[in-house]
Amino acid sequence: MIAALSAADVQRREFWTGLCPSMSIEAGGARPVAAVGELDTHLANLRREGYVQVPDALPEAVVAPIREGVSTLFQQGIPLAFAFVYDELWLAFQGLSEFLASVMGEGYRALPDFWVWHVNPSDNSVGWGPHRDKLINTLDGDNSPRTLTVWLPFTDATPLNGCMYMLPAHLDDRFVQRRWDGPDNAIVHNLQDIRALPATAGTMFAWNQAVLHWGGRGSRLGAAPRISAAFEFQRSDCAPFNSPLLDPGRTPTFTERLGLIGKQVLQYRHMYPLSADVEAIATVLAERYMPEVAASVGVGAAL
Repeated sequence: MIAALSAADVQRREFWTGLCPSMSIEAGGARPVAAVGELDTHLANLRREGYVQVPDALPEAVVAPIREGVSTLFQQGIPLAFAFVYDELWLAFQGLSEFLASVMGEGYRALPDFWVWHVNPSDNSVGWGPHRDKLINTLDGDNSPRTLTVWLPFTDATPLNGCMYMLPAHLDDRFVQRRWDGPDNAIVHNLQDIRALPATAGTMFAWNQAVLHWGGRGSRLGAAPRISAAFEFQRSDCAPFNSPLLDPGRTPTFTERLGLIGKQVLQYRHMYPLSADVEAIATVLAERYMPEVAASVGVGAAL
């Protein structure tokens, strides 16, 4: 982290607007309208393959500011989940509402689960390893998803900068048997079943939360970093899979965003290295702005 970053800094709107002047906070901007393609086809593919990939869902005008903002945070050593302090990240995911409503039904909710990545084209950089987003049943009998992860690359994602890899649901014995946990949860028995999913910036990916997937390793041969973000959603007719559930059409206030970001940093510490300084800042944010759920991520009483 940069030496000057502190819990006091992150709670000042001026700190963030000064860091990324081209990004906005509570500016009331219009959400984009994503080009999501044939909705019935997507649902059919979700049920069989476990995921969908839609190229050119978001235009360059939407992804470019986010790409630049995440790059700035990365260069400054600031935890990348803080990109969600800016409007542009929220608006990008709100632009996918037509697709999400078609899959999850009207009244779907956003889960308080999101993250941001910057994977350098370097042999030492990797995305998250093989995992399933949830190890409990999140599917109907016909594989219609009750929960969904949406992943957006803001740069081209290639095998040389850590593109996404997927074990398609219909090729996954554990998926077919409805067994998603246990010690061999992430084992792939036939390596030829693995599907590499390179993508251009602005592509939309969505997958059910039982499918096995991971980000690849970067390479010094890559041309640029892989910058991306993910957000999770659920149907409204299911009990909450995490709390608090969010109205996906409403952009949280600045202080609500800080609380949610603190929650992300703490709840994903098993997936990402977390320094004591970052943990302390995240704890302050979760305690101060989300006291009702702070205990769920292992922090103390509200300040």
